[in-house]
Amino acid sequence: MTKPMKFAANGPDGWKDAADIALETAELIEGQPMGLDHIYFQKDEPGVRAGIWRSSPYTEFYENYPCSEFMYLLEGSVTLENEDFSETYTKGDAFLVPKGFRGYWKQTEPMLKYYVMID
Repeated sequence: MTKPMKFAANGPDGWKDAADIALETAELIEGQPMGLDHIYFQKDEPGVRAGIWRSSPYTEFYENYPCSEFMYLLEGSVTLENEDFSETYTKGDAFLVPKGFRGYWKQTEPMLKYYVMID
């Protein structure tokens, strides 16, 4: 696509009310994430994806985060931590998880975010 696109805070038509599905995780520690993902934009070369994502609470561990991911939280919060770092991001925060991050994703409440992933 060669024109700008708008990301809706409720996702595309019908997305907000669509049923949740089980989401894939890295090493699941606690909970079972249920939610939905919608990719607004994808380009294979270079590997770039951008969209909106929602999920119920859960905790997982990443040995090696698979991409660099920029996120903007529309709802909820998440704490990212490892032996050297701990920070909580909340509604309105924008942050980037770099490819290769090793640590925990601790989400204690439902979350809604925009994301851009770069492989």
